[in-house]
Amino acid sequence: MGISGKGVYDTPFLRSLDPDSESPMKIDKLTFENHVELRLRGEFDTFYAPKLQELVDEILGEGYLFAILNLRKVRFINSTALGAIIKAYKRFKAEGGDLVIAQPSPFCKSVLNKLGIDRIVPTFETNEEAEAFLEKNMLEQDAPKVLGESRVLFSFPDEDRRARMGRHQNGHGRVLSVDHEKIRFQWNASLRDLDGQDMIALFPQGSELHVKFQVKLCKKGYFDVDAIIDEAKLEEVEGHPSVTVTAHFKELSESDRL
Repeated sequence: MGISGKGVYDTPFLRSLDPDSESPMKIDKLTFENHVELRLRGEFDTFYAPKLQELVDEILGEGYLFAILNLRKVRFINSTALGAIIKAYKRFKAEGGDLVIAQPSPFCKSVLNKLGIDRIVPTFETNEEAEAFLEKNMLEQDAPKVLGESRVLFSFPDEDRRARMGRHQNGHGRVLSVDHEKIRFQWNASLRDLDGQDMIALFPQGSELHVKFQVKLCKKGYFDVDAIIDEAKLEEVEGHPSVTVTAHFKELSESDRL
């Protein structure tokens, strides 16, 4: 089954500060099974660039790693907004996902082409082409040879560690191995205001955490379980501090057994 399907509309995230504006800037968020689509309407200028970043943080915090930015109804876009799109694209790539542009308006298409943005952020004429591109990436990630590079979403049950995680209390890690007893994953927090010691302090031996991950060869949906930390090691990966965590599952339901 493709990644299309029935989307869920959220309340428009952005509205014009001027209630009398004839064309308020809005971003509608549609949530699908495996990705999120953001539909922008109006004039995308400097004022709204930080708001896009906030919404990207929200999407990643929810565990979605793939997104479509639909620009069909954007009549104007400036350089600050273009910078925000590139930054959003890099955020998704850093988390192991992807962001693409779909259906750019004639004005946006001209700007994206002239400035070479469409050679940085994949851009497609239709939503269907954008979805097919993301689906191909998802399928490549799910191939057995790269199962160790799948993603894990983790969180802490206690208020102290949640507070230390900052505004985004869910962490995104890379699964190194998983079996019927334990999971081993790597977390790089280079995008957070945490140094190596801050990171390792979040994973004391014997403490609990909650993990959510996929092994599609074993189960269609997500494994969503509590675990106890056995070990955490601080390492440097590609010039950034990284923590490798090993944790055993507290209790697996019959449906969650590998």
